Amino acid sequence: MITWTVGSGGLLGGAVERAAGRAFTGSPVPWSDPAGSGAILAADAARFTREAGQDPWRLVWAAGAATVSASQEEADSEIAALRQLLEALRITPPRGPGCAFITSSAGGVYAGSAAPPFDAATVPAPISAYGRLKLAQEALAVDVLHGVCPVVIGRVANLYGPGQNLAKLQGLVSRLVLATLTQQPINIFVPLETTRDYVYVDDAAADVIALCDEAAATQAEARVTVIASGVGVSVGQLIRSVQLVTKRRVPIALGTHPSSRDQVIDLRLVPTSPHAGMALPAGIKRVQLDLLARLQRMPVTA
Repeated sequence: MITWTVGSGGLLGGAVERAAGRAFTGSPVPWSDPAGSGAILAADAARFTREAGQDPWRLVWAAGAATVSASQEEADSEIAALRQLLEALRITPPRGPGCAFITSSAGGVYAGSAAPPFDAATVPAPISAYGRLKLAQEALAVDVLHGVCPVVIGRVANLYGPGQNLAKLQGLVSRLVLATLTQQPINIFVPLETTRDYVYVDDAAADVIALCDEAAATQAEARVTVIASGVGVSVGQLIRSVQLVTKRRVPIALGTHPSSRDQVIDLRLVPTSPHAGMALPAGIKRVQLDLLARLQRMPVTA
């Protein structure tokens, strides 16, 4: 089976590509250029069809630079790029059995939903441009690829693990661990009782692969799933866990940020396919080892 992971440079995309086996190598995508990125994705879609031939295939959309603080303009750019890819795939899909997986955000689409914990049957209620973007991407994929291939929507919990991109305003586990290593205070913009579900990236990637394989084999209709650990952890609990694992204090500075208005207190989740995964302390330790190695590789400045 051949797998094209759009966004293989990201945390989830990289883990999916490592777990997938035979990989299609897409072209570098200039995400800051909406027209250019869409054109490159459309061209790659034609090349992917040729390379896949009659073999089984997976298309995993794990791309995007938008975060909870994204503007509507950034969101519009991302959905435009996805549309060009999907339209190209609809016109000339691979001949073998396949599946399209669309990575969505559980936190984004359920931010305004009622009565946590949330599962795949929960009515989405996004309250930010980011959440509306994810819901629009889900609907777009189902609409464009109807009759072409199964579509699996994966509403993913808060991902963490080695390799987190700290240039984005996300990745609380990595940022807390980094604060213990540098002793530079980390700004916390939400109440300490704010609760999220933290899922280790390799566990999420394994779920993506399994869901794709099942859909490709059965050729079932579109399906919505929640990929999560099933364990709600408050920010306060997470801080204590990081301190226990690293044996160092996390320097905290309480502050504010415009994105705080889109952060809700309770986002507990019920995974669609519950299974044993990486325990949070073990995952935190792996993040610590990764960040230590990254810091050691940094050039020394005078």
